[in-house]
Amino acid sequence: MSSSTPVSGSATTSASTSVSLLRAVDLVLNPAVRVLWRGAGCIQLELGSRSVVVDGVDATTVAALLRRPDRPGAAVHAGQGLDLGAFAPGALDALLQGGYLWPAARDAAPLPPPPSARLAADQTALASRHGRVAAALVVARMHRLVAITGRSRVATLVASLLAASGVGHLYFADSGEVSLPQSMPGGLTPDTEGHRFAAAASDAVRNCAPEVETTPPPLGTVPDLTVLAVDEPVDSDLRDALHARGCAHLAVRLDAAGGRVGPLVIPGRTSCLRCADLHRLDRDPAWDALAVQLAVPPRHGAASDVAVAAVIGGVAAVHALAFLDGQPTATAGGTLEMHLPDWRLRRRTWRPHPGCRCGALSGGVGKMVG
Repeated sequence: MSSSTPVSGSATTSASTSVSLLRAVDLVLNPAVRVLWRGAGCIQLELGSRSVVVDGVDATTVAALLRRPDRPGAAVHAGQGLDLGAFAPGALDALLQGGYLWPAARDAAPLPPPPSARLAADQTALASRHGRVAAALVVARMHRLVAITGRSRVATLVASLLAASGVGHLYFADSGEVSLPQSMPGGLTPDTEGHRFAAAASDAVRNCAPEVETTPPPLGTVPDLTVLAVDEPVDSDLRDALHARGCAHLAVRLDAAGGRVGPLVIPGRTSCLRCADLHRLDRDPAWDALAVQLAVPPRHGAASDVAVAAVIGGVAAVHALAFLDGQPTATAGGTLEMHLPDWRLRRRTWRPHPGCRCGALSGGVGKMVG
């Protein structure tokens, strides 16, 4: 349960310069905010995991706050029903700085409608974290290109989640056919067994987002992100090629006991997959020999729990979107790991290795992570 910060609505203090200026512009309620009555003259504003209690407000002020911001004339200010005098300047500052109230142009909607009506909930959720730039983030996702490499059962799920979140172009870089164990809710369906993997996965993605583009981009195009959804260690040639092209990539792995997301590799800035291999080799001199053998598919197919795959796929999509939106992510220079029967996600740091020439050790983000 979120903690609540008390804010006085009726205290009398002198107005600061910032508040004085804001009295001249419209104010709107962040569309992600819920307004709850705690008692007579006392309301609680909920914004994601945060909340604030405002005391000393009347029903008229609350009604003004709750005016629909997506309709003409919905902006609220001193001349349109919201009595700013009911708020102490310190309280008004707290609500503005906390993102509960937004300044807006007169009679303008606080956020334009999303490109697709199905993205309205996503845009509102982004507004709770990023404020007014939420609309721009949703539009920017439409122009993102994500490549999915690998045929893990989680590959199609991650792609479907990204497409449903507004990413405009996704494509599958692997050939081969669908096997029945690759099917899972939100991903490939059992009736696609034997179909070409890329075609079946593309159909599944378009079922979630009909407008998404799934054709391969022109030769030489560098994706904004490559998701490595493989059941075995990443091939060293692929690893090196991604790094040489400057292509950011996020590894996602499942195994019989759990799964892991990361590291997210930003070439030259964070530790890379070879850094991780060198750290493993430092701890176990036999790692190189083991890695070669692990690259051979197991006799009975890859082992994974479908419920774990759903969790790991969701975590991977969340961190992929954070990167695409330009936000920090815990997978940069690290992995998020979950092992049964402990369902908690734990982070492991992968620092740049002094024996690796990826460039992260000379001042990249990877040097600062952990």
